[in-house]
Amino acid sequence: MGTALYVTIDFDPSMMMDQLRVSGTVAGSGVGPQVLPAQPERLLANGDTFRVLLPSAPDKAEAELTVEGLREGTRVSQGKAQVQVLENMEVDVTVRLEPTPPDDGVFCPNCPDGCCMSGVCTTSTFNTCGTGGIACTTCNARTADSCSNKGFCACGRSAACDPRTTDRCLSGLCRCGLNAPCGFGQECVSGRCECTPNSCAGCCSGGVCNPGNTKDRCGKGGGACVKCADTCNTTTGTCS
Repeated sequence: MGTALYVTIDFDPSMMMDQLRVSGTVAGSGVGPQVLPAQPERLLANGDTFRVLLPSAPDKAEAELTVEGLREGTRVSQGKAQVQVLENMEVDVTVRLEPTPPDDGVFCPNCPDGCCMSGVCTTSTFNTCGTGGIACTTCNARTADSCSNKGFCACGRSAACDPRTTDRCLSGLCRCGLNAPCGFGQECVSGRCECTPNSCAGCCSGGVCNPGNTKDRCGKGGGACVKCADTCNTTTGTCS
């Protein structure tokens, strides 16, 4: 495991956060920033946990952790904690997140059911989506069909579609063309799921992303897989 922190977040669920931005320092070394999860999948729940792996640090070194709560990429809360780390062990820590003005400074106080536009509390709609007084967001008609009553752009009952794996919100469902969202290692291109350099770190074969580290399917960077006569150099993605 190494030296790590096991973090529990404590916050008022009315802030409706969907990501966290985590940063900190330990023994003079920086940690992060890192956004968790990389793509928002759901609203976070009070008591959610995550693990922070720390760089090498002496026993009982002081670590400072900053956790920012995000809603659709905008900061709505922040909390900090200080803790002594234990070398090659995991330490539990709880971080309390309190409401804070967003990164861009756009915030309307006393605006629980609306969003902030030019300093004015505005009713939450598809074109002015948001609650809690944060900056209004204009939902994208390709990836959403409504602004939910919780203030985030939505497709049906779920969050807005991922523009990398889908190209439309159709009858409340995310779709690539008329089909389901693309799978791992694929990108939605002109209504079809394809393996591309944007979606695949390995190599592509038949529209599928492969690790690119085998003799039969060798390659990297989303290029076409090649079959090697001998072995595949996993570092360069070429036959050797």
